Amino acid sequence: VSVRVGPAGSGEDGWNRPEIEQVLRRLGSLAANEGIPFEPDADLLYRIARDCAGSAECPDPADYRERADGVLIEALERWSAMRREEGRTLAADLRERARQLMNHVAAIETAASEVAPAYRQQLHGRLRQAGLELDLNDERVLKEIALFADRCDVSEEVTRLKSHLEQLDGLIGETGEPVGRKADFLVQEIGREFNTIGSKANDLGIARRVIEGKNELERVREQLQNVE
Repeated sequence: VSVRVGPAGSGEDGWNRPEIEQVLRRLGSLAANEGIPFEPDADLLYRIARDCAGSAECPDPADYRERADGVLIEALERWSAMRREEGRTLAADLRERARQLMNHVAAIETAASEVAPAYRQQLHGRLRQAGLELDLNDERVLKEIALFADRCDVSEEVTRLKSHLEQLDGLIGETGEPVGRKADFLVQEIGREFNTIGSKANDLGIARRVIEGKNELERVREQLQNVE
């Protein structure tokens, strides 16, 4: 914030008109005496007006300090109040989006627990269609199911997602400290876990939840651009 103190009438809306006119008359008289054509233009008028304003007496800044300080303090208080209100609104929005993300994670966790059993049934059906009457307890079948379950296991990613979202929710609270960079880092980690789940899940329902979660996460990322 800067405050410029100048003489009265020094602004463009308060030129010292009598003094300007006096200078013009003197210049015109001097030009006539010397036989020089005198045709004032806008540039000359502006320079004369500026010089006349600068010649006026400048008030003592100390006389206006208290009033200026009062106005500045009031403006800063209103500015701070506006920022606090904006912060509360933003925090509420981010909390709601974090809750939606947690719902997606919970749905992924539930669906993930059903992927291996569903594959077991599908494998059994394919074996029967192929005319291979293998017992589901056959070692070869159990090995195939175990390998599939291991490839599709997303329990570690789900655990990390829950931890990241809990941390994000904690950052959104009234900490009194800048949290933008920390939150942005958590959002990157959350996005990485969603990508890993999407590549491992091998399930349409989980893939749909991953897409919805990533869309919601992108909205969180955009909102965080307004957080210090």
